[in-house]
Amino acid sequence: MTCVPNDFIDSYLPRANGEYVKLYLYLLRTVSFEKEVSLEAVAEDLEYTEKDIRRALSYWEKEGLLYLDFDADGSLSGICFDGFGKKADAPVHAAEAAATQESPKKAILSADRIAALSAQKDIEELLFIAAQYIGKPLSPSEISNILYFYDELHFSKDLIEYLIEYCVSKGSKSRHYMEKVAFEWAKEGIHTVHEAKQSTNLYNRNYYKILNAFGIKGRGPAKPETEYMDCWLNTYHFTLEIILEACARTIAQTQRPNFQYADKILSEWHKSNVHHLSDIKALDAAHLKKQKAEKPKTAPANKFNNFHQRDYDFEQLEKQLLNT
Repeated sequence: MTCVPNDFIDSYLPRANGEYVKLYLYLLRTVSFEKEVSLEAVAEDLEYTEKDIRRALSYWEKEGLLYLDFDADGSLSGICFDGFGKKADAPVHAAEAAATQESPKKAILSADRIAALSAQKDIEELLFIAAQYIGKPLSPSEISNILYFYDELHFSKDLIEYLIEYCVSKGSKSRHYMEKVAFEWAKEGIHTVHEAKQSTNLYNRNYYKILNAFGIKGRGPAKPETEYMDCWLNTYHFTLEIILEACARTIAQTQRPNFQYADKILSEWHKSNVHHLSDIKALDAAHLKKQKAEKPKTAPANKFNNFHQRDYDFEQLEKQLLNT
């Protein structure tokens, strides 16, 4: 048997995409009997694309239930389960990098350069602080990432420290997630902690706009709510307009704020590659057309036919009339 923690069923399964749950259960099975597989084999067994597998792995890494390990050349070398207070290494290997398409190709620091940077006092302090935030000794790939932010992206020590603090506060200690945030900041031209805080405050403003769309005022978002909103904004990369449209439809359908219901709408739109409001209109039109095609044709109601019809013997009635 393969054991599934109740915490996973109670807290993670309800809001996760079904394909992601399927992959997670498959990986639990590989851990239980120490089966070594490749991404290609997983994709073939589950009838997914390798892109689907990478997307699901990134989702569970962001949820904090597993960590992805990478080789020096950036290729995925293993998956480590670290959820529910237990840790087990899953021998899953891949030949290709699992970095998302949005992230640029990262230059690999040489061993000499890593050693030189690590010997600097301020970098040594930074790595110590990072380990405290993450809550465990840093892996070689995590160290390499932090040094890359410093050496290639030209982030200051303070900015990298704030980057790690910010990601942990968002509920993710994932190296991959920190890398994504760092690349976004580099694209925006962020070089100071002040600029980073201004940028992250934009997400906070988006949180309150979404809460307002649900009619929630006078309080900040709860952690489960921020997890949903982070997924919509950062994982699905939906515009605020699309998210607010889902909120409006949720209220219209349920008459109350319901993040889980809105998440189902947005998950379906994500699967359908929705990027603009016009895409939603096209989906609505296709759905309406399908409904009309499937609707059974019935004879139109007639105000006379709606009543019970009596059967008369008209010949007998005629005879009775003639005899009177």
